[in-house]
Amino acid sequence: MGLFRRKVADGYRNSSAVLSFNHDGLEVARVKNRSRHLPLWHFIFFIYLALLIRLVVAADIGTSGYEARLAEMRDGNVLERAAARVMRMDPVSQEIATKLRSGLSFLEGRVLDRDG
Repeated sequence: MGLFRRKVADGYRNSSAVLSFNHDGLEVARVKNRSRHLPLWHFIFFIYLALLIRLVVAADIGTSGYEARLAEMRDGNVLERAAARVMRMDPVSQEIATKLRSGLSFLEGRVLDRDG
């Protein structure tokens, strides 16, 4: 039996009814899904957030400083080695971080009137 047929055969076993009232006083029953899986957008958002953090850190300390910190993490424990493997920079991210760093230095020097 296929996945779709199994879900149809199971019906609303993982669901419950939620009763509420409309603005005019009529009672409305809605089905509330009680499944415990995470939606796909949670994983996509997590990956996007990790990439954004990686770019901001690389732009802040520079790509050479970022690579030096990754080299330190590669010599650490298992968790640090795994993090270093995930956070390594690809050429596109390096280019974006370099452009972002030059933009930040422009903002710091010209717009905020600070010497860099």
